[in-house]
Parts: sequence; C-alpha cells; structure tokens
Amino acid sequence: MSQNNNTASTRTSLGDEIKKVAPTAVLVRIFPVRRGFTYLFDPDFYRTPLGHKTEASVARLVRRAFGEVADWRVAHDFYLPTGELYRTPEPHQNGYIPEDDQSFGLVPARRIEISDGSFG
Repeated sequence: MSQNNNTASTRTSLGDEIKKVAPTAVLVRIFPVRRGFTYLFDPDFYRTPLGHKTEASVARLVRRAFGEVADWRVAHDFYLPTGELYRTPEPHQNGYIPEDDQSFGLVPARRIEISDGSFG
C-alpha cells in the first residue's frame, strides 16, 4: 500500500515565502522588536522599502522559522540564498553598512544557524 506524504509537498522554503512579498530581496535585517523595524536589501546592497506591515510580516516569518536559536534582543541578518541566519555586525564593524565590504557582514564567525530549507 502506497502512502502519500502531503506535508512534504506543501512545505516551501523560508526564502520562497519572503520572495513572495519581496522578489528582489537577498538579505533581511531584523532589528529587536523594541526598535520596530526591519530592512530588506537587494543584491546591489540597496534597501528595498516595502512598508512597515510587510517588513514586520517578513520579520515574523524569520523569527518563527528560527525560534529560540537566536537572541532576538539584538539584530540579525537572514541571507535568503543560503538560508543562513547571522548576528548583525555592530555599527562600527564592516558589513553593518552592506555596501562597505560587499558581503552584508556575512562572516562565518557571526553565523548562528542554517535553515532546514522548509517552512510551513
């Protein structure tokens, strides 16, 4: 008897979910809730303004996907192409301003977790 696994076919990646509302985004910078904002960056290191509600929705997706792995009292960067979550560089470090070092500050020492690729 064959069994169907409907769950697997309906799951999408976190990156795909974000791309639905922000097609050009490659990086999501999530600030602590008390600061009340989120930035999305395109491949050319420019911010993609989408409105506060959309940005908050994207931040909730990332926070939910990574749960308690991260300390959400500090800023984090989610890099869509690899599904990796990083601690955001401090304002005085390379990468805080993404175009400064062309890396978004994505250095292995700041990596916290890699998404399992599924969401939903």
